[in-house]
Amino acid sequence: MTDTAAGRPVIVGTAVVAPGMPAHDPVEILGRRGLRYKDEATRLGMAATQSAFRDAGIDDCSGAVTAVIVSSNFGNLDTVCRIVGDHTGPGERSPMDLPNASSNVIASSIAIRFGLFGPNLMLCSGANSGLDAVDWATVLLGSGRAARVVVVGVEVSNAVVRRFAPARASSGLFHGSACLIVERGDQAIRPPRAVIGACARGPRIESLAATAVNRWYTPDFGADGELAPVVNTPETVDLAARFGAASGALGVLQAAFAANRPGRSLLTTGGGDTALAACLITS
Repeated sequence: MTDTAAGRPVIVGTAVVAPGMPAHDPVEILGRRGLRYKDEATRLGMAATQSAFRDAGIDDCSGAVTAVIVSSNFGNLDTVCRIVGDHTGPGERSPMDLPNASSNVIASSIAIRFGLFGPNLMLCSGANSGLDAVDWATVLLGSGRAARVVVVGVEVSNAVVRRFAPARASSGLFHGSACLIVERGDQAIRPPRAVIGACARGPRIESLAATAVNRWYTPDFGADGELAPVVNTPETVDLAARFGAASGALGVLQAAFAANRPGRSLLTTGGGDTALAACLITS
């Protein structure tokens, strides 16, 4: 790992904050200060970030330009719907709610909380949003725009999301957050947990999928019929069966688990009407 990771994008810290995990209450992780007016998705994202920094052994972010990339398709939908209202009448409007209606609120809140001054991005690109976030982290590192990237995937399960995503709700929804701390590999600074390899979309993923891997992390709704005969692995991992359909958080959630298991993992998202996306993680 040490030789192959030098100079490449590597994961140095991970965290998953969700029911069923050892620590999943944002208040226990962050304390109560600064959380009073934050929506649930923002709290979960900040809690996962705090836990991932601790996992990486990073106490002070001031020495490196750190970017934030958050992936969430439904994150603050409940706040937006509460403010806008629906066909029954006007919404409930509070001055404290308005900042939480911004589509970028999760990413900006993380940057403010931890004093991160690099690029700040919020991705809401559908089923592949989580792997898009992982891929964009490698782009920011490779272009020199950041020395470190915080990658967060977060979704919440509430009445509003279940109403707007009935197909996902029928099989259960992920309620939680996953976070990766990504840097360029340098053993002298911090031991790498895993190397982020090639990422691809659409037809190009077939050659990636044919690479020998130790396990295949499948999309939200199980192994894709077209890809299944191509994947060269003895083990499949369906995180949706454990946590519920994770939508924009899935790719980051997969990477967090893959980084802590030895060998090569193929992460895949999408399927159905959405072109598949894939990424290789070696740990």
